[in-house]
Amino acid sequence: MMGQFVPDVKCVLGESVPCQDAWRRGFEMALTQRVIDLGATGFTSGDERAEWSASMEILSGGKNTILWVNDGSGGEGDPKFFPSIMVRIPAMRIKDLLGTGSNENLHPAFICNSKVNPFIHVGKYQAASIYSNSKHIGVSLYGVDVMGGSSSYTSLVGAQAMGSHPTYDTALQYCANGGTGFHLVTNAEWAAIALLCKNLLMFQPKGNNYYGRDFGDPATPEYYGVPAYMYDSKVARVGAGTGLISWAHDGTPWGVFDLNGNVTEWVAGLRQVAGEVQVIEDNDAANYLFGDSDKDQGRESALWKAFDAAGSLVTPECTIASGGTVTDTEAGATLKLQPGGVSGAQAVRLDLAVTNRTTGSVDCPFGDIAVDGVNVTSLPEVMVNLGLAPPAGGQSAAHGADRFYMRNDATGTYAETLARRGGHWDFTASAGVFSLALNGYRSSLSHAYGARPAFIGAL
Repeated sequence: MMGQFVPDVKCVLGESVPCQDAWRRGFEMALTQRVIDLGATGFTSGDERAEWSASMEILSGGKNTILWVNDGSGGEGDPKFFPSIMVRIPAMRIKDLLGTGSNENLHPAFICNSKVNPFIHVGKYQAASIYSNSKHIGVSLYGVDVMGGSSSYTSLVGAQAMGSHPTYDTALQYCANGGTGFHLVTNAEWAAIALLCKNLLMFQPKGNNYYGRDFGDPATPEYYGVPAYMYDSKVARVGAGTGLISWAHDGTPWGVFDLNGNVTEWVAGLRQVAGEVQVIEDNDAANYLFGDSDKDQGRESALWKAFDAAGSLVTPECTIASGGTVTDTEAGATLKLQPGGVSGAQAVRLDLAVTNRTTGSVDCPFGDIAVDGVNVTSLPEVMVNLGLAPPAGGQSAAHGADRFYMRNDATGTYAETLARRGGHWDFTASAGVFSLALNGYRSSLSHAYGARPAFIGAL
């Protein structure tokens, strides 16, 4: 009897792209409606879950899959399950993603806890919230409003309002609440997709970066997504995946949508402390567990590492206590961010010491990030691998005018800033897959901030 809920499908990869997209929207909207109809009950039938999953695989030719988060509740008929649509990204080598060089190693996104993963699964859509078992769970579903921090936003399932979320820490928690392997998309995963777009697909996606449409498209109805949240009497957020297929990372109905605009997304495993660039090794940020000291991403976590001038991971010179106090050894041997001194007053360079502190957020085209040329004479490849800088020489045009935003305060609220990517609905041409903001502190929140679930590990 499950077939009465799951639409009949076929593999449509051989059909025209508009036909594929129509099938995609119809099937995924049916799934969203089923989620709404079931409400807090969730998907208790294993047979129904299996049928939805199999149908998604058939329809997309294996490019997309449905993974099932669970709310961790106990008792008869529990836990409750909810679907999350994922895009399967196969493992790739660094030289392939860079389109040059001889580095045969896998990109860091495919290595977690020293284990090679043949795939990562990235949320096809930005995260919406389901509230069950007294917690929010980030899921990827078509057509819904996504987490944006507005007090008017409520969960897709469950009556609990989001309030003023997500901050970095709540974004981590909500996406990890889906169960083992589920996590907030990491910077390493995001960077792999960005490099895939630029160097292999030769395609950088459009998106909702100008009040419901792409800045470069005409202001006619067919170029808009479906409005989900209005701000200042204008379209702000649109329903997940409701824009054109040019809003997908590969320009197809089966790609990762809304990497350019809509809401700017927190990503795990990247921060700056007093100007020092810090990351969590490989894709270990995907293994986040709240309160587990071995897998934590808190201010004082020992997982945070810095880079030396050659790009090797080393112990940070700058540490920050839970109360916000920074300790800096001032050894001058790790990569730091500071504005000025490259191709303009607000261009950003990588140096070994910070001599120029910002008094507010500064920005430059992503392609203008460079090295100082004295203390750091060449750009470490790992900076490019992780989407932290362009290839040596600067390539603004090759990065779609996407911009980099930063602060590097020595003390105070902005001494530690965490990463967001993609830009949001009013970034215009500055939004995109290489857009990177390191100018928001751990508890920053906004109606324009969101998240994206991902999954790594055995299915």
